[in-house]
Amino acid sequence: MPSARESKLFCKMKSLDLHIIDITHNSIRAGATEITIEMEDSAAKDLLSIKIIDNGCGMPEDMIEAINDRFYSCRKERKIGMGIALLKYHSQICNGNFYLKSKVGVGTEIYASYQRSHIDLQPKGDLSGCFANFICQYQNINFIIRYITDEDTFELSTADVKEVFEGMNLNDYEIIKSLSELIHENIGA
Repeated sequence: MPSARESKLFCKMKSLDLHIIDITHNSIRAGATEITIEMEDSAAKDLLSIKIIDNGCGMPEDMIEAINDRFYSCRKERKIGMGIALLKYHSQICNGNFYLKSKVGVGTEIYASYQRSHIDLQPKGDLSGCFANFICQYQNINFIIRYITDEDTFELSTADVKEVFEGMNLNDYEIIKSLSELIHENIGA
């Protein structure tokens, strides 16, 4: 169980989109050229899950073990890393599961699930804005966004968006806004 001080730190990530942003930025820093962000939102299974898979540089086994300890960071500009620890903590307090798999030269997969009806489940936040911004701002990375519900699966990729807006700079306010609206219409968040 976390101490009172640790509990205050764990409250910094107030919504699921902030977890996604943090973990995805780790993938970007790891040199990924393809990042899949998959969410499952199932009332029937009482499940909400997040899976982020990248083809970045991957991590050796000793780093994975260190990351699974609280507050590990391999970044030089700060000695404490809270993103993965926070994701794991919030998953566990909501009767969920967490795992981290990685292989050097192959990439990394992070998974966190939550009991959808749990009282402590964080709000989703602005998922549509989060996804649209990643696709439009990091045009050299192929983002694959997949949102699975009991009724349907919505999928969108950077390649799809580039095909529609052929030759245009995706990092334009109107394109980001339109894409965010399209995603919101399809996932409701």
